[in-house]
Amino acid sequence: MKKILFLILILTIANFSYAEDITISADTDKQEVTLDEQVTLTITVSGNVSNIPQPDIPDLKGFTAYSSGRSQNLSIINGQVSSSISFTYMLVPNNTGDYTLGPFSINYKGKAYSAGSINIKVLPRNSQPQAPSQSNAQPQHGKELFIEAYVDKLRAYVNEQITLTFAVYQAVNLFENPIYNPPSITGFWAEDMPPQKKYYKVIDGTKYLVTEIKTALFATGPGEFIIGSARLEAAVEDIDKFISKNPFDVFDQDPFSMFKRGKPIILATDPIKVEIAPLPEQNKPADFKGDVGGFDISLSVDKNTIEENQPLSLKIKIKGKGNIKTISSPSVPEIQDVKFYESGSSENISKDNYVVQGEKIFEKMIIPKKARNFTLGPIEYNYFDPVLRDYAQKKLDPVTIDVTKSIDAPAEKTMFMPAAAKEEIQLLKKDIGYIKIFPAQFKPKNTFLYKNKIFVLINIFPLFILIALYLYELYRSRLRTDAGYARSLRARNAASKRLKGARKTVNQFLWPKGQSLSEIDTERLYPTRTPKDADLLPRMYKNMVQEFYTEIYKAVIEYIADKLNIPHASITKDLLEEKLKKAGVSEDVIGKVKMMFDYCDMARFASAGFTKDDMDRTLREAEGIIMNLERYI
Repeated sequence: MKKILFLILILTIANFSYAEDITISADTDKQEVTLDEQVTLTITVSGNVSNIPQPDIPDLKGFTAYSSGRSQNLSIINGQVSSSISFTYMLVPNNTGDYTLGPFSINYKGKAYSAGSINIKVLPRNSQPQAPSQSNAQPQHGKELFIEAYVDKLRAYVNEQITLTFAVYQAVNLFENPIYNPPSITGFWAEDMPPQKKYYKVIDGTKYLVTEIKTALFATGPGEFIIGSARLEAAVEDIDKFISKNPFDVFDQDPFSMFKRGKPIILATDPIKVEIAPLPEQNKPADFKGDVGGFDISLSVDKNTIEENQPLSLKIKIKGKGNIKTISSPSVPEIQDVKFYESGSSENISKDNYVVQGEKIFEKMIIPKKARNFTLGPIEYNYFDPVLRDYAQKKLDPVTIDVTKSIDAPAEKTMFMPAAAKEEIQLLKKDIGYIKIFPAQFKPKNTFLYKNKIFVLINIFPLFILIALYLYELYRSRLRTDAGYARSLRARNAASKRLKGARKTVNQFLWPKGQSLSEIDTERLYPTRTPKDADLLPRMYKNMVQEFYTEIYKAVIEYIADKLNIPHASITKDLLEEKLKKAGVSEDVIGKVKMMFDYCDMARFASAGFTKDDMDRTLREAEGIIMNLERYI
């Protein structure tokens, strides 16, 4: 209690004893760094620091800057109380060379204050020999948190799968979910490979929790490509900074700062150079369309006997390992007096063992114009097998279709009548009078009103209203007294509001189709933006993605908690899984719920790789999960 009163007294004195003017200074923790290190920039404003705005940071050429917060300090010297605010930034070097940071300035009450420039030299990173199937990034052994990125092969064919692995080695607690910024992958078709893989690994006597994020890459053309640097932003425990050797340093720091943010760390991997070989010209089939992998093909028709001018459904299924989305439709030979119409295609993709595989079905509608037998095929499908390093061909046997004569009407004697003009139809309508075929019905003279059914219903109707009001009052009374019943009834509406809010969050921003968060060019989307907006827009987009997946997560988990009458404060994924099993929910639905939670966690951890299509799909899946749960709980 005495300590709290002492701090309040110091703050009160500070309000009346601050200096009349302020000063600004800038400093870095090191003047010479390598590419795999980071620099801490601290800008300190001393004196009258009430309501100090954020300093103006110039373009830091050669560095990427991340804000790591601000802190306020108090000091008492000879009975005089002064205070200062420190703004901290983490700088990650991008290239080698000599750089000048600053000058840094701040505008306060119409006056400008500035600090001098700082010179920093960036040296090349310490290179080590690389493994044949991995990138240049090497684990920084001995550190509490480090990352690495590597690929399963450095040489591949066009459209052959390359698996990129980003691994986080963690031997310290994190204060919040790390932010994963995936590398630039220009020249590749990318497929995310959930779920994340977690395991423990001992390196140099230190036990690490390893988290792997895998991505399948398919090169779109031959040549040398660079997979860019991946970054990780995290905050870790900083006990050494909090527990100082000088006991009087406690007055120069916030005693709760360790528990708020921790020590910010920004890590980056080396770029990876990949060589993509063109597909060989030798033995290349004439009708080859670029499919790479290992596939099988099958054909089916819905019937083998059909009448002329009636539709026939043809399905061609291609199944195997490879980039399923880019598989092309095999060519079907043309047949005289038979029309072919494309009906679309469907895909079923799985990623077992982190290999893209599945099936793609092409549907065609066939309409024979004459009564005669015809043969579908033979149909040939050519693809390149990277394992065999040669072209492969799958051939389907012909299918015979028997076309019979139509029995509805003779096709050779079709009568056509000229269409009448609109005016002629109206004239004919006026010339035709309607003839009643049933005589009018008269009611007997002795019919009484009380025997009229409508009259009886009108008199009974108020009784039904009274019954309905009574039942409604019982319903309202139960809502007031039975909290579990009320939560169960309102769960669907509450979840719908959160899902609508998530959709509104996405739609308030411009988002080009097919682009991930890291690929969005805010300069092109908002050409009239201000310099301040140019810095805020990328952060707003990232916050929007994280807010969207947070709303999706809360919509599903709180819906289940309301349905099962579990307090929100005690909600956990393990508890919900146990409760869902007791409620009789099928394993399939529980699996979808768990997958949704894992996907939302991954999205909040690695938001930069997500597109608007990913968010729209997640929203639809969340709505489907809630609809499925309505049948059980």
